[in-house]
Amino acid sequence: MTSTSIALVGSGNLAAALAPALKAAGYRIDEIVARNAASSRQRARRLARQVEARVVTLEKARLEADVIWFCVTDDAIASAARSLSAGAKWRGKIALHSSGALTSDELASLRRRGAAVASLHPMMTFVRGTAPSLAGVAFAVEGDPAAVRTARRIARALKGSVFTLRKDAKVLYHSVGSFSSPMVIAALATAERVAQAAGIPARQAAAIMHPIVRRTIENYLGRGAAAAFSGPITRADLNTIRRHLDALRRVPGARQAYVALARSALHTLPVRNRKAVEKILR
Repeated sequence: MTSTSIALVGSGNLAAALAPALKAAGYRIDEIVARNAASSRQRARRLARQVEARVVTLEKARLEADVIWFCVTDDAIASAARSLSAGAKWRGKIALHSSGALTSDELASLRRRGAAVASLHPMMTFVRGTAPSLAGVAFAVEGDPAAVRTARRIARALKGSVFTLRKDAKVLYHSVGSFSSPMVIAALATAERVAQAAGIPARQAAAIMHPIVRRTIENYLGRGAAAAFSGPITRADLNTIRRHLDALRRVPGARQAYVALARSALHTLPVRNRKAVEKILR
């Protein structure tokens, strides 16, 4: 059990995963700070019961914890920090946020009050109703030295790995996460719409796709992108590609997505007769 206490600002999907994981790692969750909206307070109460914390609104936050961790949307980090900057003694405290795209400078208002600040971003997807394990998850950290040291200890206590990231690399780094999760979902959702255009009901389409999606991810994780890449693009089945492009006109946005992904594949993945495939995609 660590003596370090943590207050979480926000009660959304990230906080819902972090709070029980932090408690299991031996941290005391002091407060869950929620917006005044009824839905936010309700989520915060449910989470607080899980981790034996008190619930407060932004206006009534005590912020007596050693670490204040902002688990709000990117656009709300700086404003939430400003709104709390005058309400507590910040000297000697650690303030963290978990945006993958924004730097620790979003917490500059708290740095001016004496806090050490850092960003600590877990490369993981958080969706409502799930609490993924953070064991093995990579955490990217940058910020003030004292805050970085604390952030590293927390990430390791959560059984994650941690690495330092330059401020000017954060947006590109965060884009890696976008390609690794939400863009994959967007591609699969497009595949479902294409299946429906082929007369396959949505539920059946998901069942049909499940084995190939699972095997594709397993191949990628086990063998790498080049060895996992298959299909008409890599084989340069030119007539099949032409037929795909023609048929996909019937599904709004699907042809454009196909062309964009195929062109991306030409840059890095093994493709026979690359020039001929490139010509078709024009």
